[in-house]
Amino acid sequence: MPVDFVTSVFLDGPQVIPYWDRIKEYAPVVVPILASIGVAKYYFRGVTNTWERDMHGKVYMITGGTSGIGATIAFELATKGAQIILLTRKTRDLWLAEYIEDMRDRTSNPLIYAEECDLNSLYSVRQFVTKWLDNVPPRRLDGVICCAAESIPRNSQRQITIDGVERQIGVNYLAHYHLLTLLQPSLQVQPPDRDVRVLIATCSSQSLGELDLQDLIWENKRFPKEQPWKLYGSSKLLLCLFAKHFQKELMAYERKDQAPCNIRINMVNPGLVRTPSMRRFISMGTIWGLILYLIMWPFWWICLKSCSQGAQTFFFGLYSPILMKMDGGLVLQECKILGSMARKEYSDEELQKEVFQKTQELIKKLEVQSAVERKKNKTKEELEKEKNAKLKKEKDLSIQPRSTKELEQKLNTLRDQIGITNKSSLLPSDGVEELPLFPDKEALKTAKEISGGGQNKELNSASSKKSNNSSTSSKQKNKKKT
Repeated sequence: MPVDFVTSVFLDGPQVIPYWDRIKEYAPVVVPILASIGVAKYYFRGVTNTWERDMHGKVYMITGGTSGIGATIAFELATKGAQIILLTRKTRDLWLAEYIEDMRDRTSNPLIYAEECDLNSLYSVRQFVTKWLDNVPPRRLDGVICCAAESIPRNSQRQITIDGVERQIGVNYLAHYHLLTLLQPSLQVQPPDRDVRVLIATCSSQSLGELDLQDLIWENKRFPKEQPWKLYGSSKLLLCLFAKHFQKELMAYERKDQAPCNIRINMVNPGLVRTPSMRRFISMGTIWGLILYLIMWPFWWICLKSCSQGAQTFFFGLYSPILMKMDGGLVLQECKILGSMARKEYSDEELQKEVFQKTQELIKKLEVQSAVERKKNKTKEELEKEKNAKLKKEKDLSIQPRSTKELEQKLNTLRDQIGITNKSSLLPSDGVEELPLFPDKEALKTAKEISGGGQNKELNSASSKKSNNSSTSSKQKNKKKT
C-alpha cells in the first residue's frame, strides 16, 4: 500500500526503495535534464488567459473552425453556450456531418452549424454573405473569428484560387477582406449594447512580407519557389493594414440611434503552434519531411504550443472587457496588447487607405472576370435551370415584389389561381389592349366606353342569332306539314 511504503521509507530510510543504488548513480544527470525540459516546456507554452465572460446565446462566425486553433476556439465557445457557424468549403460532406454531430454531443450544444463559404472563390463568399444579409429582421452576429490560412510549403509550384490569384494571397487576404467588408451592414446593425468583436489571426512572418502597391497581389512578380513564406507574410501584412483602416471606417460611421461604435477589430498573433498548416510547412509537404517531423516530435512538443495554448490570446480578445474601451485595430500577443510594431506601415494611415481602395478595385475586377467565365462555361441545362428558378421566384406570392413588373406577374399568377383571366372580361379581345397596372382617369373612362360598346354589340349579336334560329325552326315545321 502507498501509505505503508511511505511509512517504511520514512522509518527505515531510502534504501528500501527498489533500485535505489541506480537512482543515486544516475540522478545527478537525469534530474537536471528533466528539470530543464520542464522549464523549457513551461516557458514555450505561453501565457494563459484569465478573463471569463458569459457567452450563452451569442453568435460567432468562424473560418478554419474544423482544425487547429479554429477548432479549439469553436469547441470552447460551444461549451460556453454560444451559437457557432462554421464557414466551410462544402457542406455536403460526411466527415463534416460527423464532426459537427460529435461536437454537439461533447459540448451538449445543438447550436452548431456549417455554412458553405469557400474562401478559394470570391463568388462563393458573396453568395454566403448575400444569403446571410437577406433576412428580416437582421440576424444576430456577435463576432467573426478569422483563423483560416493557407501556407504553401517550400519547393512547391505556384498555386492559384478559382479567381486566378496566388493561393496564399487569395485565401489569407482577399477572401477575408471580401467577407468582412460584405458583412459590414450586418455588423453595424447590431444593437448598441452588444459587443461585436472581430479577431483576425496574424503571424510573426509578416515582418518578412513585401508591400508593392503596383503589384499588390503578386500578379506580375515571379513566385518565390524557395521562399514561399514571403507571400504568406505579405498576406498577413496586408490583412493587418486592412484591419486598421477598416476599424477607422467603422468608427467614423454614424449610427441612426447616435450610439458609439460597438465593433472592435483586432489582430491576434498566437505564436508558434502545432497546427496542421505548421506541420505541413515544416515537413515541406513531403513524406521524408513528415518522417523527420515525427522523429523530432519531442523537440516540437517542447518548443511549439498546442492548439489550446495557442488559442489563449484569442480568448483574451473575446473575453477581456478592456478591449471594448479602446479604439481597436490592435495587435494582441501573449494575452496582452503590443504597444508598437516594428514595421512603419502600421503607422501610415494614407498607405492603409490606399491599400484598402486598391484591394477593393482588384476584387471588383476579379469578380467581373469570374462572372464572365462562369457564364461562358455554363451548359444549356444550367441556364434553363436558372431561368426556371427565376420564373418560380417571380411567381412566388410569399416573396415581396421589388418592381412593378414583378408585382404584375404575381397578380397574374393570383388571377390564374382563382380563375380570372389576365384581361378584363368586360373588354373585347379584338384590338383592345389590357389596362395598365395603375390606370389613370382617362384610361378608366375609355375602358367604360369600350365596355359599353362591347356589351351592345354582344346583345345585338345574341338577338340576331335568336331570330335566325326561330326562322329556321318555322321552315322545318312547314316542311313536315307538307
